[in-house]
Amino acid sequence: MNYDPQIIEKEILEFWTKNKTYEKMKAKGVKGKPYYFLQGPPYTSGALHMGHAWNSSMKDTVLRYKRMQGFDVWDRSGYDMHGLPTELKVQALFGAKTKEDIIKNIGEEKFAKECEKFCIEKMNDMIKDLKRMAVWMDHDDPYMPITNDFIESEWWLIKKAHDKGRLYEGLRTLTWCYDCASANAKHELEYRSVTDKSVFVKLPIVGKEKEYLIIWTTTVWTLPFNLAVMVNPDLEYVKIEVHDGPEDKKKYEGEKWWVAKGLVGGFMGHVVGKKFAILREVKGEELEGIEYKHPFSNIIDYESLKQEHKTKKIHTVILSKEYVDLSAGSGLVHCAPGCGPEDYEVGHKNGLPPFNFIDEQGVFPKEAGKFAGLRAKIDDKKFIEELDKLGVLIATVNVEHDYAHCWRCKNPIIFRTTKQWFLKIEDSIEKMRRQNERVHWVPSDAKEQYDLWIKNLRDNSITKQRFWGTPAPIWRCQNEKCSNYIVVASSEELKKLGAKKIPSNLHKPWIDAVELPCKKCNSIMNRIPDVLDVWLDSGTLYWNCLKYPQTDEYLKKYPRIDFILEAREQIRLWFSMLNICSNVVFDKDCFDNVYCTGMLLSIGGEKMSKSLGNVISPYEIIDKHGVDTMRYYLSSLNAGENLAFSWDEINTKQKHLTMLWNLHKLLIDITINEEVSMKSYSLDLEDKYILSRANSTLKKVTELMDEYRIDECVAHLESLITELSRTYIQLIREKLALGSKKEKSGVFYTINYVLKRALLMFNIVCPFICEKIYQNLSDASKLKSEYKEVSINLYDWPKSDSKLIDAELETSISHAKYAIQSILSSREKIKRGVRWPVSEVVLVTDKEDVSKSLKKTQDLIASQTNVKKLIISDSFAHAKISLKPDFSKLGPVFGKKATSILAKLITMPALNDKIQKEGKAIIIVDSEKFELKKEHFTAEHSLPKDWVSSEFPSGICYLNAETNKDLEAEGFAREVMRKVQTLRKDSGLQKTDEINLFIETDDAKDLVPFKSMISERCGAKSLNFSGKGKYELSDKIKDKNIKISFDKI
Repeated sequence: MNYDPQIIEKEILEFWTKNKTYEKMKAKGVKGKPYYFLQGPPYTSGALHMGHAWNSSMKDTVLRYKRMQGFDVWDRSGYDMHGLPTELKVQALFGAKTKEDIIKNIGEEKFAKECEKFCIEKMNDMIKDLKRMAVWMDHDDPYMPITNDFIESEWWLIKKAHDKGRLYEGLRTLTWCYDCASANAKHELEYRSVTDKSVFVKLPIVGKEKEYLIIWTTTVWTLPFNLAVMVNPDLEYVKIEVHDGPEDKKKYEGEKWWVAKGLVGGFMGHVVGKKFAILREVKGEELEGIEYKHPFSNIIDYESLKQEHKTKKIHTVILSKEYVDLSAGSGLVHCAPGCGPEDYEVGHKNGLPPFNFIDEQGVFPKEAGKFAGLRAKIDDKKFIEELDKLGVLIATVNVEHDYAHCWRCKNPIIFRTTKQWFLKIEDSIEKMRRQNERVHWVPSDAKEQYDLWIKNLRDNSITKQRFWGTPAPIWRCQNEKCSNYIVVASSEELKKLGAKKIPSNLHKPWIDAVELPCKKCNSIMNRIPDVLDVWLDSGTLYWNCLKYPQTDEYLKKYPRIDFILEAREQIRLWFSMLNICSNVVFDKDCFDNVYCTGMLLSIGGEKMSKSLGNVISPYEIIDKHGVDTMRYYLSSLNAGENLAFSWDEINTKQKHLTMLWNLHKLLIDITINEEVSMKSYSLDLEDKYILSRANSTLKKVTELMDEYRIDECVAHLESLITELSRTYIQLIREKLALGSKKEKSGVFYTINYVLKRALLMFNIVCPFICEKIYQNLSDASKLKSEYKEVSINLYDWPKSDSKLIDAELETSISHAKYAIQSILSSREKIKRGVRWPVSEVVLVTDKEDVSKSLKKTQDLIASQTNVKKLIISDSFAHAKISLKPDFSKLGPVFGKKATSILAKLITMPALNDKIQKEGKAIIIVDSEKFELKKEHFTAEHSLPKDWVSSEFPSGICYLNAETNKDLEAEGFAREVMRKVQTLRKDSGLQKTDEINLFIETDDAKDLVPFKSMISERCGAKSLNFSGKGKYELSDKIKDKNIKISFDKI
């Protein structure tokens, strides 16, 4: 049977189900050391994509490895189910576009039920897909954030935060998505390079004639909320007088502008295009308190704002070292405390309110006067037109910059001032950074990336103004005069607090009907309408996955997460949220080992996108090449790197799997056609070599897996299988055909030993093919005792046998392979196939270790290349070698000097000889010394007639092409044997079938010395040089006619 993944994988899935293989494997490790793997939840908004396939393949590889090592692995699967992606999918089903549509046209209760139904359907689809991919986890009891137990575990976090003084409500300027109508936390932002219109605006100074502050901004829509101008107290600023040219319309003539000294030249020359004169120069601190008139003061009521907040700093110059520099603009920065965290921070220090009244959709209200109805960001052009109309617009300039976008809907974000609930974490940043020092990250640079993210964290907003999520467990008194609120940890606590009826489903809208008595003022307390940030769902998984705090059984057994794996982007998302939540609750971090995958890009190297039509589905690979090929390919991708998908690599991986398949077919063929035994055998050099390779590979793979360098393992496994198939099998072909019973048994033992261990290792990557090969081998009569378990998955991880590792032999065979290839290359030069013997080969090397290796493998090299006499030496007397300077080698090393060096060398042939003898020499060119080495030259060989040469690493092969009658006769005999074997195969004979062989040729006498060898190798009971059999073949060998025929006995 040939390797057919579609047939094999279907059969093996049924086998695993029937035999309860996963359950048996889990039971096998129940008394082992606990190992906590935490599944990063895929989101149930659609089908599994290549990112899921990549990280799921890697996760399963680790879990299989740990189970084989005897660990009691916690492998509960789970899913991310709350949040806006689900809402949007369900909204689309009903044609709803806004939050108001949900309330009016669908109804919150129906909407919540549809969201739950959608999530469960998608989860079941994903479970089916993961099982098809042989991702073995506990799929029968997945954690689901939509269950009451999960919700209560998350409530417990909020309660703990409240008890520890880490929960607070605050008025903050937050990034906001107008499309999702919800706040965006820092980790929910994606930055993209965009081109926006920036503006330079002049603000008239109160009490000064024609004197202005020049500000610059890229967010034009925030100008209505401008409350101050920031300057750096340490920078120098200048007051300039603007001079229009003779052909200008005297637009700015005589105006005085304040600009940073370090920017005035570029600003006036490239942006304004006017001449100017500096009138005054001051430090920024001297500008503090200057009052200006806002250009929109006749449109927006700023006076009421000043009176309400009782501050005189509105529309004045304030100071900021942190956020004002000379990187761009004018050096005077527009400050809108309600439109950005930096502006808020500086404004708060100066007593400025976070003024911003746009609504959830980013729309300006009626209080905005003529701006009412305009949308933030979208209607920038309208604000620019008004600035121009008012005569304060100096210039608009296109600016390319990175701008935050919503990670869900991909639209640009805006800023809103809203009340939200926060987790206080900024005082824990340094502690979390110290905790990270002991965490093992793969790749290693992910550790620094995580540290940088943690270093810049801010208190986390945790509430959202949406429907489908964990309801915020905060009940607030209805009495506006009462400030009382309660944070609740569970349904049981609600009962104790006086709730009359607890709904069976704790989601909105049912939980909103729960009222509590206010013990402070005897009024009614209602739950605030918000839901919790969906990232808190996954942030609580450290304990939620272990069903804590409902039970402490599992948390006691699995106190820390041993391993997590997700894409690198989760550094700023899930990975950080896990530790934030763990520190809030337990005052400690929670995970020890992290592996990051990268992003799999399209074939063209772009991000996969449905809109671009370049998405590759896992099933495109599975349906064509099988799950194993996909897992094999994905498991070999470099950790943490964004890589372009490659169908060529997929095809290569399937070829390697076919190679593995053919190896097991060969082993089974040996059990059927050869008299072999595992009890009595002999081992030769090549057998000991591959046994050493198997054990050194096992040792290396074990080390790599223990260090979670998963992506590096595949290359070593692949190399072992390739070496077994290509090198070892080639080395033992003749022995397998003509060797003694002990020699053939040695081959049988060796292939089985190596293949079995290769299968046990490779099974963690490609479980289908390894299981099928195992089952086939266990059915072979001579192998039953070697394959006793019902499934390959019930074996322990094999241990490397250090006694069988011979590093020196492995090195020797490596050198031998290079030498063999060099000899074969020389054969090609004289067009002589390997069946035709050559009389003599000299391998020359001046490297002692290489010489030692070649002498150790001398007989092996000679037999593999059909050389009668093989000499290993440090010289070849008949060869005259001269070195010729090679510009292609000199150029990369010596750069511009290479040409001069080459010219000098041409005039110094003696120097070439010195380098040939000593390996290096010094040359002086233009009074500068340069050291030249052999590798800067090309060696030219002058050889006697009938000799050819080929290079190999650290040496040269010299082959004597001269032949004679005896060599030709032997070569002719070998070609005849090949023809006989071809005819046997074409005639449908088995290896064990014997024949009576007839050979007719022009020079039959040349075959007589080889009669015995031909008979033995061709399975001929008799050989006659006349006569005719049933099966015939007529051909030519080097112009000699030959007729071959035989009868099957």
